[in-house]
Amino acid sequence: MEFLNQIIELLNTGKTDELIERIDSFLDENPQYKTIDYRHFANPIEEILYSVYIGDVDSIKQLDLDEPLEEIYVIYSIAHMMKGRTDEAERYLNTALEINPVSAPILMRLCEFYQQEHKEEKLKDLSLAIMKYTYDTDLLTSSYFKLADYLFHTNQNMELYDHLFNFFMFLKSGEAQKPVKEDIKYFRSNDVPVGINMEIIKILLYLIEVHTEQGMVNAVAYFKNILDDVSDFNEKLLRIENEGEVI
Repeated sequence: MEFLNQIIELLNTGKTDELIERIDSFLDENPQYKTIDYRHFANPIEEILYSVYIGDVDSIKQLDLDEPLEEIYVIYSIAHMMKGRTDEAERYLNTALEINPVSAPILMRLCEFYQQEHKEEKLKDLSLAIMKYTYDTDLLTSSYFKLADYLFHTNQNMELYDHLFNFFMFLKSGEAQKPVKEDIKYFRSNDVPVGINMEIIKILLYLIEVHTEQGMVNAVAYFKNILDDVSDFNEKLLRIENEGEVI
């Protein structure tokens, strides 16, 4: 991922014009990457999520490239945003999402973009998609705030807003103004996801089994670390729901 590392360095050092020129040149030299008719996933978790929720991953064209192109487009978007080119920034973020439509980090960047542009009406579908696809508890926590922000700015269902905001504050800081158990009960009865999607737990268990059979120790450790984190998170929420105890 040499090119990706180079443009990240340009971004971190504030060389925005040079960064945009480098990506422009990269895309001009590889015009096939401007026509998005392929997908690229960060890991097998996302491949399976794509199959579960969108379509058969084996029937699509997957990008055969050393560089994660969706991340290049995300950086391209950030650079254009820094130059005040919001239309280009939005377009390239959506291009990144088209390449990897189950990427929770890209979905979160879109949420943050629309918050910055005061287009909170776009947050609902994005935040719910994050809740479905993420295997990162920090991103999940932030998604509850994004959904609350949508409700607040569109003046909808302030009861749900209150529960979401209280739940988010508890997950973020450990502090809550009212019992979190009540938030969870409300979510259960109103079809708001609580914790990491159980489909992801099943996917992780499957991947651990497969890679164990293949003797791929590093891969097993990678998926097991994720499983331990998300399982611990879900189990704590379940204890709160059943017993009212605090994380």
